[in-house]
Amino acid sequence: MKRYKKRWGLLLITTLFLSGIVWAQETSETLTSCLNKNYPDYVILLSDKKIDSVFYYANTSIAPVIFKVNKYKLYPNKQLESIADILRRIQQDTIIRLSHVWVGGSASPEGPPSWNYRLGEYRSRALADFLLQETGIPESKLKVENLCEDWYSFEVALKNGAQIPNKSKVLDILAKETDNERRKKQIKALDGGYTWQRIIQDVFPPFRNARIAIVCLEKQFPLPPVSKNLQVAEFRMPDLNPAAPFPLQPSQQEKWVIAIKSNLLFVAALTANLGIEISPFSHWSFDLPVWYSPYNITPERKLRLLAVQPEIRWWSKEAMKGHFIGLHTHVAGFNVAINDHGRYQDPNHALWGMGISYGYAVDIGKMKRWTLECNIGAGFAEFDYDVYRNWKNGPKFRSGSDWYWGITRGGVSISYKWYKQRKR
Repeated sequence: MKRYKKRWGLLLITTLFLSGIVWAQETSETLTSCLNKNYPDYVILLSDKKIDSVFYYANTSIAPVIFKVNKYKLYPNKQLESIADILRRIQQDTIIRLSHVWVGGSASPEGPPSWNYRLGEYRSRALADFLLQETGIPESKLKVENLCEDWYSFEVALKNGAQIPNKSKVLDILAKETDNERRKKQIKALDGGYTWQRIIQDVFPPFRNARIAIVCLEKQFPLPPVSKNLQVAEFRMPDLNPAAPFPLQPSQQEKWVIAIKSNLLFVAALTANLGIEISPFSHWSFDLPVWYSPYNITPERKLRLLAVQPEIRWWSKEAMKGHFIGLHTHVAGFNVAINDHGRYQDPNHALWGMGISYGYAVDIGKMKRWTLECNIGAGFAEFDYDVYRNWKNGPKFRSGSDWYWGITRGGVSISYKWYKQRKR
């Protein structure tokens, strides 16, 4: 008798379990059908556990708002009114609830990279501000991203059938070359620039856009008691791309970089020095080294300095990494004796001058906090001087002024960097 009771119990549990699965599937299908029927495909339904997977979407479920060339101002139109209406409806929906609205702004790849970066920022912010004003959505519900130059969508468009001259050569360049500026140069070099002009005219216009994806969550429905561990099947859009669709590169575009540094060549010359370098933009930085040496090396040899040499730098790759060129100026007070002939001292008139420099920096370690930098520069300096006999209390025997042309900057520096998120 006990055996029959156990069998009936197992049969009953199995039946209820299968019923729970069927109920969950029907509920998920109902939600999916309701969503597809009432909303466009840029409204995405996800579960709480998969909320970040919206960023894996490639070409589906993203509604573009197209801008004119080099423009970022939004003008009222039916598309924007439709997006605002959809968002207002979702906030009142009783079946789904709003998680967040993802907004991304991009520029087509022609034009200077610095301006394209600003265009992406301005366009994403313009669409975000429109939604805030027209729908009353809290700003905490917005996730705004600057997508910069949209090379990803350009490559996808070519693979999906867009026709241009030298299409296979362009795809080969995109596959082999990762640096965007070198890509442009190589494509422009094809058939005297004709291919590049056709791309600008026929392919790039849709990429001057801001994009939106409205991410919603499933509302929880009670399940039968025996199937508490069951979850409603997740709604998934077809053909997801598991790779992140846009090269966001936050380390280049979303952060300040601040470095504390010291020039090892001056340390070897027993001259204390410390510098700070700040990068507020992706390709620019400001370097400010200070040298101070208040003591004598020996009674007859001294290198007393108090000097600063601010420099503005432009980096070819990203700030504080790779090659750079700089424009510097220098101001220094000095009291120097390097031989037995005399001791040179500034007569309360500091040395000054300007120059240009070249350098290269490379990160050390996996965390990319430490950097080794080498640089050399040339320019001019103007200075007045008094010359004293190089012994204790030696008398002054000559004064003068002069100009110097030659090496004005050089060093091997070690630095430590901090990264600070840039406010939008």
